[in-house]
Formats: sequence, C-alpha cells, structure tokens
Amino acid sequence: MKPTDHINLDSDFVRYFSDHGKPASRWVIGAEIEVFGFQRDTLSRITPVEVQSVMQGFAANLIEAQSENGLLIEATLPDHSRITLEPGGQIEFSGAPHQALDVTEGALKNFLARLQEIGEPLGILFVAVGFDPLRNLEEQQWISKRRYEIMRPYLASRGRRAWDMMCRTAAIQVNLDYRDLEDLAKKFTVANRFAPIAAAMFANSPFQDGKLSGYKSTRYAAWLETDSQRTGAAPCALDGEFSLPRFIEYIKAVPMFFIRRNDEYVNLAGYDFRTFLATGTTSHAPIAQDFTDHLTTIFTEARLKPYIEQRSMDCGHLELVMAALAFWQGLLYDEEALNQALELAPKINGEEYRALQIEVARHGLAAQYQNIFVGELATAAVELARAGLQKIAPDAVKYLDILEQYTINEKICPADILIRNFNGRWHGDIRKAIDYLQI
Repeated sequence: MKPTDHINLDSDFVRYFSDHGKPASRWVIGAEIEVFGFQRDTLSRITPVEVQSVMQGFAANLIEAQSENGLLIEATLPDHSRITLEPGGQIEFSGAPHQALDVTEGALKNFLARLQEIGEPLGILFVAVGFDPLRNLEEQQWISKRRYEIMRPYLASRGRRAWDMMCRTAAIQVNLDYRDLEDLAKKFTVANRFAPIAAAMFANSPFQDGKLSGYKSTRYAAWLETDSQRTGAAPCALDGEFSLPRFIEYIKAVPMFFIRRNDEYVNLAGYDFRTFLATGTTSHAPIAQDFTDHLTTIFTEARLKPYIEQRSMDCGHLELVMAALAFWQGLLYDEEALNQALELAPKINGEEYRALQIEVARHGLAAQYQNIFVGELATAAVELARAGLQKIAPDAVKYLDILEQYTINEKICPADILIRNFNGRWHGDIRKAIDYLQI
C-alpha cells in the first residue's frame, strides 16, 4: 500500500496490518524516550532557539534531516535512530529496532552521551522524568511544527490537561512485533490491559511546579484529562473479543486532525474520519497516507502502527528504560508467558479501567481498585517476564534486576524514592531532585 494509493475500504486496512506480521525469528524490539532540557543556571525550560542548537549538535553525523520553516525538526542518525521534537521542546529519541537488547542499550548510551556533550557548552542539562517538575503551563516553550499548530487548539477543547500532556510529559515507549493477526490480537490485548500495571511500576513523576503534586505519576494524571476519544485503553482490547475489523471501526470513529498534500498540512481537526474515508472533501480524495497518519493521532495506552507501541510508562534513567524493554519482551515474545499474561490481565470495562488508572496515578504500586491489587499483579507480571526471557533471551534477564528490586523486594516505584528523598535528606529542595534525575 503506497502512501498515494487510493483506499479500498473493504481490504486495505486489514491487509496493512496482516502484511506486517513476521516470524518470531525476525522479531525485534524498539525503544523511544523523551527527555526535558533545562538551562543549568535558571532551571528554565530551553527555548525553541536552544532546542535548535541541540538539534544542530547532531547535524554533523546525519544521514537524513527534515525541516519546517527553516527549522530542523527530525534527524536520522547513521544507525537509523531518529531524533524528533515534542510540542514543548522535549527531545525524543527513537532507536532503531534490534533483536538484542544490549545493542539497543549501546545506542541509548551513545545518544545520552552525545546529548550531554552538546548541552554542556550551552549551559543545558537534561532530565529523565515523566512530567516537568518545575515549570508551569504558562512558562512552556512551544515548538512551531505544523501538526502541533493544528492539534493544539483542537485538543484544548477536548480536555483540561491536554496542553500539559503536549508540552509537560515525557514517556518510555516500547515497540513490538507480532507473528500474525491472532498473535497481534493477544499482544495488543495484553499491552492495553496491563498498561496501568506498567504505569504503576514505572511511575516517576511526583513533582509539579517545584513541589509534590499528590501523584506518583503526574504524567499519567495529565493523560487522564486529555481527549477521551483517543486516549485510555483501545475499547476493543478490553472485552476479550479483539479483531482488526473492530479496531478499524474504532479508529474510524476517532475525529481527524489533518491530512497531508504536497508537503502541506490540511487542517481537518474534528472532521469525521468515517465520512472522510467515504466521500473525502470537496478538494481531497482519501489516500493510504491518510490512514497511516490517522494512526499516529490515536494515543491509547497501546496503539497499532506496523507494530504494537506500548506507551504507558514515565520516562526514567537508562536502567529503567532497559527494564521496560525487557519486561515487555519477556511478557509478549514468549508464547507461554503471553498466554498466562492474557489470563492474568485485569478484565474490566472502560469505566472501571479509568478508575484503576486514577488510582495508579495517585498511588503507584500501592493502588487498589475493587479486587485488583496492583502491586500483586506487578509482581506476578515481572515473574512471568523473567520466565519468558529465560527461554527466549537469557542474556536480557539482567535488565529486569531493577524491577525485581523495586517491585518485588521493596514494593516501590521510582516516584517513591523521589518522594522519600524530597521529604527527607533533600529538605524539599527541588534542585536536588533535578540533580538526581539528570541524565
């Protein structure tokens, strides 16, 4: 399906996903992380000009670059990793997918080291945390990208904290392959149902405006007040009857943001996607690119592209990023672990799922909703992931050590450490928290 092809509504969407299935021998795993930049002296968020200076620091080694209005907005590195910009100037690194996690670890280390090298002479430091711990919404420095200029006003009408989500949050995302449509259904279901459990394990954002926010994951709380039509769990992943036709019916019901024609963005924010697919507009007929672009505007806990993207975890330091990759690899890439996870995952409806998310945002691993004890589920999931990795990638088991220490032994998430230190030896000094979170 080429980007400019006209769409056959009866077959193209299902074929798009079925064509991207792979045998297990070719499965890879990819990591994406977002980090915040601050001026070292003032702890103000870096400006768009300073963001450009950071991007230009990578320019000497690029194999491809994408610009808008004279600004570098995407950079592709020699190893095919990409660096892009989030709405508030967060720097996003999307690593090239690999089979071996130690290769991914090396790429992440290289990126973080280069980021530090670029930032040092500019007086910039970078932190790995799920939510901007210091600067309020009015202080944010928005990046002028055309898609964000369309999304920003529309999302403001769709959730009280939508702008917080855009410019004050940072996540770990894990990209995973599937064998066929049956395997896709299992993995997508588990990735959505276990999302609040993963969010609790990796909760790492207890600060807002320089003080404790009352949440273990302020990032997760912001997402809970952002456009309910395109966030939360994919509805067809909760009732045990996931299928691609049902998923496609769901995404047809999610309003549009834009289409692209001749390298220009056409604003269709709020336009009904189902109607657009059927009739187009007076100026534009639907093409395949409109479908793939629309997939990038679905922000569910796990979403489908040519792979499954699991996106429920706060950003954290490298050890946590590697733990996230190992956790999902062990849980989803071993057949026995996957089947057991499918049985173990909470079976709740959309309203109950949201209530569980709220509890997780506030309490992390200590969250409880009805008969769901998040800490107990997290322990079982980590043990499943370890058993899975022992069979399929024993060299990667070491990356789960930090999760075993936190989740099973100490029964804490990263936010608990931050809160304990902030209330204790840091004496409420947010600068010390920034020093701890610095990459």
